[in-house]
Amino acid sequence: MTGDSLYERARKRVKSRKKFYSHIFSWIIMSAFFILLNIYTSDYFWAIFPILGWGIGVAFHGIQVFSDEWEDQEIEKEYNRLIQKGMRRHGDGEEEPLEDFRELRKQWEEKDFV
Repeated sequence: MTGDSLYERARKRVKSRKKFYSHIFSWIIMSAFFILLNIYTSDYFWAIFPILGWGIGVAFHGIQVFSDEWEDQEIEKEYNRLIQKGMRRHGDGEEEPLEDFRELRKQWEEKDFV
């Protein structure tokens, strides 16, 4: 990856985290508002419904943000592991051990190349 694409990827991650934290902050403020409104308007605790509903949305948002980051980290770990094991990826998705390729290459002669 080039430096620009890494920067862009990091910027997107930070932006998604920032939106998530903003979402949590607004949920907390509105939850307090719902509770205060509920205390002054009713004996029945109806505020639990919007708080729980919105809270479920916040939870899913957090799962999305952090599972995407977790997935990226796992992909990077697996990629590095395969490189360390000496595997090379073909364009069609198949993997080939570099050792086998090197052995085959030793058998080639200059006349085999055009």
